[in-house]
Amino acid sequence: MAEVFTGASSAAGSGQLSNQVLTAYQRTAMFALRSQVVFDQFAKVKPGNVTSPGNPVKFLFWSDMTPATTALTETVDVDAVGLSDSLVTVTPAEYGNAVLLTIRLRTDDFLVGFDADVASLLNYNMVDTIDTLARNAIDAGGTEVIIPSAATEADIQATDVITVDSVRTARANLSSDSVMPWYGNSYGAIIHPDVAFDLKGETGDGAWSSTATYSEPTRIWNDEIGTFAGVRFIESPRALITDGGGTSTVDSYTTYFFGQEFLAKAESIAPHMVLGPVTDKLRRFQPLGWHTYAGWSVLRTLAVRRLLTASSIGANS
Repeated sequence: MAEVFTGASSAAGSGQLSNQVLTAYQRTAMFALRSQVVFDQFAKVKPGNVTSPGNPVKFLFWSDMTPATTALTETVDVDAVGLSDSLVTVTPAEYGNAVLLTIRLRTDDFLVGFDADVASLLNYNMVDTIDTLARNAIDAGGTEVIIPSAATEADIQATDVITVDSVRTARANLSSDSVMPWYGNSYGAIIHPDVAFDLKGETGDGAWSSTATYSEPTRIWNDEIGTFAGVRFIESPRALITDGGGTSTVDSYTTYFFGQEFLAKAESIAPHMVLGPVTDKLRRFQPLGWHTYAGWSVLRTLAVRRLLTASSIGANS
């Protein structure tokens, strides 16, 4: 007589006990890949010396006087000249997001640390939103754009990648306009990883120098990857990509070169998490969210240059 196997699948024949074996799930969830705050870390936050709480917030600038290069005449008095100033306006707005959890979900969910996971998702949404708003302000502010080897963004071809000459041009423009470097003689730049790939293959001006060679590692910015041609580069996947912005289907990438005081931030209420009130009759619905009241704007137009290029490893489709 043939033996009858008692197993968990049809391979065991008539003796299977498939109901005894259940699907197993890991009880800790994994999160999507995330990037750090990059653009917002360079914002000049609203100073404390303001006239009063209010909206919008205005930053006042003096305009320098024209050099007096004409020699004085001994017996003639000078003509007085007028002073001038200008304003940069930053308009804060409220931003936030929230989820509403039911008591049934929180009771029946099998995850270990479910509440902490939800808080982490909201916290990163806050970070992602703030950094994107800061980048959007830079994209919208000023007209200081450099496009090597192309007349306009629409003319960028797949071979128009970043070069040492384009980096040197951006740095020279900042220096020519008396923009203050960030540290020593170095300016800053935020670059997409696809564009950084091309730049690291360039030679000249001392070639690429990684952060591992820095003598003061405590001064390294979030996601800083190294220096090149007198510019410290910070890598961020949030650097703007315009899908098909170049010729045909070529993607256009923006690299941001900057000096001090290029970005203003008016922050009336700092970003924070909010545990909302339970107001339903049976206290079953728990709201959780984040909120901020802030605004960003380019502070000094000449202190930022946006370089538009392609990337040799871009999708371009």
